[in-house]
Amino acid sequence: MACSLVGSGIATGSFARGDSAGSDSTATTFLLVRHAERDTLLLGPDPPLSAAGLRRARTLVHVLGDAGISAIYVTEFLRNRQTALPLAARLGDSLRVLRGRNFAEQVGRLKAEHAGQTVLIVGHGDTLPELIEALCGRKVPPFGRNEWDLLYVATIFKDGPAKVLRLRYGEPSGGR
Repeated sequence: MACSLVGSGIATGSFARGDSAGSDSTATTFLLVRHAERDTLLLGPDPPLSAAGLRRARTLVHVLGDAGISAIYVTEFLRNRQTALPLAARLGDSLRVLRGRNFAEQVGRLKAEHAGQTVLIVGHGDTLPELIEALCGRKVPPFGRNEWDLLYVATIFKDGPAKVLRLRYGEPSGGR
């Protein structure tokens, strides 16, 4: 399935709220963000978010709170859970964990379980490009080392090519 990179812009408002009962089962939307800024002062393999990261997580609530999200996926790391938790609390949703790097298997399951829905995935700078490629068969530019403000919108159509929209949300990060 072909995929096109539609463009880039600033996400400053909220998406129109989708009615899950009347959702278009021919299109599935995946919203993909990198975890917010981590605290670099704490040592260890699983640092929490910094103050800036916590602010960005709250911004995600403002940007995606009305997007009609049906499910939220994170990795097992604390920074990913902390990025998604404010939005999950607003939506009354729980977080689902994606483990491993078998992106083809993950994408197959996500597409099957969430056809016609809108899904948020909070990942990592090194895994999200691979996941997007598995979703639609097209490479996207890699994340910069300190690039935390990217928001990808991948729309997968039942019949036809997928589309990827590259946006930015919240305060600009220093990764560009």
